[in-house]
Amino acid sequence: MAQSGAPPPEAVRGGVSKTLFVVTVVIVAIIAFLGGLGLGGVFFAPPAPSKIIIGTNTPFPPFEYRDANDTIVGFDIDLVQRVLDDNGLAYELYDFRDFSALLSAVQVRRVDIAASAITSNGGIGQNRSKVMSFTNSYYEADQGILARTADTRTFCTNTTDCQASELQNLKIAVQSGTSSEFWVEDNLPGRSCGTANFTCVADVTSALTALAAASVDIVVIDLPIAQRTAAANPSTYRTGGTIQTNELYAFAVAHNDPLGLLPRMNASLAKFKTNGVYDALIAKWFSG
Repeated sequence: MAQSGAPPPEAVRGGVSKTLFVVTVVIVAIIAFLGGLGLGGVFFAPPAPSKIIIGTNTPFPPFEYRDANDTIVGFDIDLVQRVLDDNGLAYELYDFRDFSALLSAVQVRRVDIAASAITSNGGIGQNRSKVMSFTNSYYEADQGILARTADTRTFCTNTTDCQASELQNLKIAVQSGTSSEFWVEDNLPGRSCGTANFTCVADVTSALTALAAASVDIVVIDLPIAQRTAAANPSTYRTGGTIQTNELYAFAVAHNDPLGLLPRMNASLAKFKTNGVYDALIAKWFSG
């Protein structure tokens, strides 16, 4: 089930009886005793929640976006749902229209899994790993340049390997909180959100609108999204080149995996890469 925004706050629990309190104390004492023997982890694995809350951020095609029926679909969505189905876990799906809000939500456990083409490696991944934990990676991508079709300038001498120096004098838009923003800030001196010639917006739609209106020269965005956007709107957008970043996408959970999801998710991801499920999803979402 797809819903917009963050899930409602957890209902307040009340009416705990004295009997339940005593039983709880006994159970806690047993767990503490077994933990002292080094056996707690053997007998008491983290319990599976009754329903997993998945958060994503649309639009980011082909990984996550809303189709003509306003249903959230995409490669990430298919993959994470198959992972949870493989583990017998029920789930609900929520759409965060702000990527930074999604990452904050997984940190404070308002969502259990963030599935939104999240970069997990490099300096960006190291910083994120301080406040959340990741599955093994499931996709590798670079950054890309999206330009207006009417703008015939050559932005990169080698379109398969754009250099930062070639983009220095351009007006650039990015989605806030993404690896696209961090690449620009790290590689173009003097650029940070709000400075001259650098526009940071909350969602991809706003970045595309700014580009179409010629308010900026290019949008820096993950290459698969640039390619899909240009293919879907060839009269408006075109790809201008690849920025090689070798980013690895992973699903994110709360820091230190309090629900014990990562071992189960990683096992399913590994299985899917050998039994044809992963290849079928790649063909479904990236062919043509």
